[in-house]
Amino acid sequence: MAQANSDLETVLTYNDDVLAKIAGNTVRDVDGVLSLEGNLIDSMTDRFSDNTDPTTGVKVDLDNDEKKVKLSMDAVLEYGKSIPNVFDKVTNKLCQALTDMTDLKPVEIKINIKDLQTREEFLKKNRKSEKGEKKKDKD
Repeated sequence: MAQANSDLETVLTYNDDVLAKIAGNTVRDVDGVLSLEGNLIDSMTDRFSDNTDPTTGVKVDLDNDEKKVKLSMDAVLEYGKSIPNVFDKVTNKLCQALTDMTDLKPVEIKINIKDLQTREEFLKKNRKSEKGEKKKDKD
């Protein structure tokens, strides 16, 4: 059995995109969150599309030396849901994911609610924008 080398210095650091990806993928599963700014999370037809970048819309302030992280994001929530309850679910899931996957301590989570939409409004709006993007791709 190998013994740890007492002269070995080890350093573990994280890139901001890794933490943004954890946050984006975690928030994706929270009922009541429709999207992060620029990041469609719950389009029924294309939920886990390869085109969705989970880091979009997540800002990370990381202190690798102190092992602390602050997250900030803009979100569109589902109309009719309790905003404080959705916020609590998001923060609890983010803290749990960061604790499970990293040795970082979340010290601040900010979510700015940019809009409220019914699921129907959200899906209709995003179908239109997807069609518009497909037309642009053909041009």
